Amino acid sequence: MPKIVDHDERRRSVIEATWRVIAREGIASATTRGIAREAGCSIGVLAHYFADKAELMASAMLAAHAEVRARLDPELTGLASVRQYMVECLPVDERRRFLAVVEVSFWGQAVGNPRLVDVYAGEVEGFRSTLRTRLVQAREQGELRPDVDVEAVVHELHVLNDGLSIQAALHAHSASAQQQVAMVDSVLDRIRSVVP
Repeated sequence: MPKIVDHDERRRSVIEATWRVIAREGIASATTRGIAREAGCSIGVLAHYFADKAELMASAMLAAHAEVRARLDPELTGLASVRQYMVECLPVDERRRFLAVVEVSFWGQAVGNPRLVDVYAGEVEGFRSTLRTRLVQAREQGELRPDVDVEAVVHELHVLNDGLSIQAALHAHSASAQQQVAMVDSVLDRIRSVVP
């Protein structure tokens, strides 16, 4: 009797195969045929789970973001939670550098594709909203200087995250984990309230 394959499990295995192909061959060479081969399935099976390559690329990016969120400590609040969120998003180790390659590859695929741009816009708003919520909480806890512009800090941290992700994806010897964390800490130290 053939083994029954769980739908979510199969989708996940195809997404992981997509990640491997993108990391190994780049987005331009990541064909659905190559991804199906990597996943050990046929093109027909792939098409059953994903309508097209665009949906597959979007799912690969969303799964990378879900992996980041799964690592977050729900007990942290305020600036400690901002710091943790940023460090989890940055390419500070091999796994997260790998996920940065997936992210940056998705950006290239999204250019000129309104459907993928919409997916990305939703994820960007989610990222910025998470930072905003945590910074507002930090303000309510008295951790921020009174003159801090939360929206400006959200923008700065977003640019920092994207810039370091691009560098990690394109240059193997970009900023070290210590340098990346120091950049985040520099921003947070600048906005932190001074306790007398």
